[in-house]
Amino acid sequence: MNKKQSYRTILSVAMLASLATSGAVVAAQPVGPDLTDKLRGLLVKEMVEIEAAMQETYSAIIQGKHNEVAQKGQAIHDSFILEQSLTEQDEQDLVAAVPQEFLQMDGRFHRLAASLAEAGKQQDTQAQVNTFNRMTESCVACHSRYVTDRFEGLDNQSFPAAWGHDAGGDSQG
Repeated sequence: MNKKQSYRTILSVAMLASLATSGAVVAAQPVGPDLTDKLRGLLVKEMVEIEAAMQETYSAIIQGKHNEVAQKGQAIHDSFILEQSLTEQDEQDLVAAVPQEFLQMDGRFHRLAASLAEAGKQQDTQAQVNTFNRMTESCVACHSRYVTDRFEGLDNQSFPAAWGHDAGGDSQG
């Protein structure tokens, strides 16, 4: 076996091992019980706003209402809980209560919302659909890991590990 073939074999084994160990997401602990009442209230408010905006965005996408997609994408992006008027203590409480992965997943979701807004501005329906799908995957991934106390139907489900996470070459996430 030459050096090039050895490299390919090692790379293939590494990729297969990676897929075998990270092919499914395992549920983590729900974060809600660890949040302060204020943070829990803000997070619930944000989720309600996002869900309504996602439903309206779906309708706008399938009707070709690009300006509405852009507006809703921007509204979802701007609902970012860390951008709201949190005190320094609130921010410390949030970081202490939730895993770093939760914050990363939330950040990625809001970056995707900004990408959705841009796709709306560009009147690029394909990019709107692709981005909306990735946003939906992000919601499911986060809820299945951190909100199974509220969304029991997502408990013990298996989803691709990439859902809700930035992937190599994922320029929009």
